[in-house]
Amino acid sequence: MQENMITRLFSNDDSLMKEIYKTENGSVVVGAWSRDVGTRECRLKLAIVYPDGEVSPIREYPKRKLADKKSLYDLADMDGIAVKEIEDIYKAVVEKAPQLKIQADSEGKSSLCEVYRALCEYVGQYEEPGRVFVRGDYGNILASYLQTVLDKLELGYTRLELQKNFKAWGLLRTNQGTGHVYSYKINTGSANDWYFSFKMQKGSEAA
Repeated sequence: MQENMITRLFSNDDSLMKEIYKTENGSVVVGAWSRDVGTRECRLKLAIVYPDGEVSPIREYPKRKLADKKSLYDLADMDGIAVKEIEDIYKAVVEKAPQLKIQADSEGKSSLCEVYRALCEYVGQYEEPGRVFVRGDYGNILASYLQTVLDKLELGYTRLELQKNFKAWGLLRTNQGTGHVYSYKINTGSANDWYFSFKMQKGSEAA
């Protein structure tokens, strides 16, 4: 096998990509687990190291889809992988999966705890009269302004995703029976507006 930077790393014992299966033509299927730091979703990452030192792009497989060999059939489209080898590759994956290293990855979505901490910090430090403020034990963001705040903080959540998650964990304050299932009406002195109103973190500077 010719050496390049990637194959030199692969030959190192500390490489995160580990050998899973060697094909009849000498190509090596290597893999590792990917775990999203935000969502905690796990995927199997596979790649092929060829005898000439070239390396294929990573292919990812959701953990839930690894129930049978059919999940890996697309590998047969790759140079150096025969259709008849897919079953053996799958068996090798199942056998070696527990020993594969776990790599931290991210699709850009923060964990819910990170989102909560970020929002508590934001409303506590960046008050905007009528749009962002703390009142009592609750942080409040004008409902129509919430997506702007989320985009600014780059948390990876849409407004609706955040509202549903906060409500599920009892963090969201709402007016019952109004039809506004994710917002709370607050009188700011000049008007009554609907806000994303959530319990502040105990012990935080703002709360």
